[in-house]
Amino acid sequence: MPPSVEDVQELTRAMRALMLQAKKRQHETLADHGPAAVLLALAKCGPTRASDLARLVFLDLSTVSRHLRALEEEGQVARQADPADGRAARIALTDKGEAFVKEYWDRRISELHDALSDWPADEVGTLTRLLDKLIRDTEGRI
Repeated sequence: MPPSVEDVQELTRAMRALMLQAKKRQHETLADHGPAAVLLALAKCGPTRASDLARLVFLDLSTVSRHLRALEEEGQVARQADPADGRAARIALTDKGEAFVKEYWDRRISELHDALSDWPADEVGTLTRLLDKLIRDTEGRI
């Protein structure tokens, strides 16, 4: 039997609560959320143009450019020529930027590991499989 509308509403409520909780925690643990979002996006997509990066992090180009200038001054990102268009530049993480991202994710994984310490491993596996299925089945729909 397929889920009822009420079942889906409850799932949506739970997902929204989880996302808000994660966003709140991210704001609490990061001194400046904007530059961190840029670094995390670069780690996910690899070297990219600033305009593409702005779309990925849902910020306007001027804001991303400001974050990139600060990150470049801190040595966390570097500009490189775009092989597809020598007039354009792509932004890439430096070793220092990669270290920031690794530390961020190591800390997040450790915190989640601690939070799930009372869960049986099979329940974590089941949740993982169901979330992967949800992502696949809702691609482009929500």
